[in-house]
Amino acid sequence: MQPKKILSALAALSLASCINLTPPPLEREDWSDMGEGTSSYGVSSGWAFYGAEIQAAGTGGVLAGESGVDDTDLAPRYGGAFKVNHFFTDDISVGLVAELRSFEADPIAPLSATLTADPFETMHFLISGRYWLDPRGKENRMRPFVGMDLSYIPGVDFGSVRVDYPTFPTEYVDIDADGYYSASAVVGASYLWNDHMSVDFGAFYEFPLTAGGTELTFPNLGGATAEVEVAPEGLICFFGLSFYL
Repeated sequence: MQPKKILSALAALSLASCINLTPPPLEREDWSDMGEGTSSYGVSSGWAFYGAEIQAAGTGGVLAGESGVDDTDLAPRYGGAFKVNHFFTDDISVGLVAELRSFEADPIAPLSATLTADPFETMHFLISGRYWLDPRGKENRMRPFVGMDLSYIPGVDFGSVRVDYPTFPTEYVDIDADGYYSASAVVGASYLWNDHMSVDFGAFYEFPLTAGGTELTFPNLGGATAEVEVAPEGLICFFGLSFYL
């Protein structure tokens, strides 16, 4: 099964769990599987309101001395994550997350040419920290949390990117940006669906700590070169399931 179909099925399952089903009665004390020394694993998906700032500086040939900045919207296509979590105290947990995201970017023109990329995917590896507030609501099933995430993105392969010049023939260049780091502030809650599983939802705002950069060579400009840096940023809403061991 293709990743897009898997992630779509995950999203449908999570949404159905939240909307169409009625949670069963709890047979044990609420959140008894969640506390110091326990672990959990889970899956999640979501939606992004995301963009990136692109800075370009000519380093050789006819582009030497030129510089420019442009912003692009990154429209989400699909995404999903797998996570493991460990509680070091009853209120503090630390987790590891592997996340796949797919975006479609608007054309950009940080210099005189317009660059248009095909949809692309990124992998994100995160360390997540959570502080859990006291349970509340009916049967104490709702437990809010706040947290911070630190992410590493190994690189961004935009593939063959179309370059349209005002006065030169169109060409294609391969863009493979270096890895970069980002951080996120997180707020959300987990709803205890049954004794061993919760439905999770919330949002985080992600901002870059470093930028992903690469050097491009443009054959149609006589081999001119430019340094390009990409710094993504935005709000991501998520939902998913956690299973407590």
